[in-house]
Amino acid sequence: MPPEALLLQGQGIEKRYGGVVALSQVQIRLYRGEILGLVGPNGAGKTTLVDVISGTQRANAGSLELLGNRLHGPASRRSRLGLARTFQYPQLALDLTVEQNLMVGRVAGRHRSAFGMITSAFLGAFWRADPEDGRVVRAIADELGLDHLERMTRDLTLGEQRLLEVGRALAQEPLVMLLDEPFAGSDASGVAGIADVIRTVQERGHGIILVDHNVDLVSSLADRMMLIDRGTVAFDGDPSDCIASPEMRQVYFGSEDIHRAT
Repeated sequence: MPPEALLLQGQGIEKRYGGVVALSQVQIRLYRGEILGLVGPNGAGKTTLVDVISGTQRANAGSLELLGNRLHGPASRRSRLGLARTFQYPQLALDLTVEQNLMVGRVAGRHRSAFGMITSAFLGAFWRADPEDGRVVRAIADELGLDHLERMTRDLTLGEQRLLEVGRALAQEPLVMLLDEPFAGSDASGVAGIADVIRTVQERGHGIILVDHNVDLVSSLADRMMLIDRGTVAFDGDPSDCIASPEMRQVYFGSEDIHRAT
């Protein structure tokens, strides 16, 4: 892809927890309209890499750039710059409604604290402080099939909560979406719905980093796949080439001969 299409770039990213090396010399790049799939076994460092990019964890070394500008500081600052993420376990305000949680995402870029975001979302949902916010939130809910905006989030199924968290990230109108296990706990219709949203976001020219244990599902969506193993990048390239690579067989089967491994 041309250099001007580059959204996100990371060089030499390292993360250590005491003597444990979670990430070592990781290089990553993401382009406009690209879905980058991160795959690898449990403990490989996929979520740690997402944490470092989003700012919920601080790297020990390396650099990150968004649109050529240095990316640093806490998650709230990076959110304002154009990053949005979901988590392995949905991080939602269970005592707010579906609409209010979506509003949290919509107003995230205007506040420096989580308290400010939640307060503004709460007030906006009741008094429609900004009619445009209400219109956008309702449009996202319709797009995701999240009916009954007044439903309490704690009453949603896990799959619905995951869908809502994707919607909250989408409401931020981000340049880059970091999706960590967005399909886990969803039934077939939920998976299809989230996949449709991911493709829609891609068509809008945003970049997506997708983490999931379902390699087949990731490969069906991703334009490029990175295989992470023990904190390092073992493969970075075409999804079909990644799946067929000796590195993939070694990581998942412990042998370059997949037939012997099975």
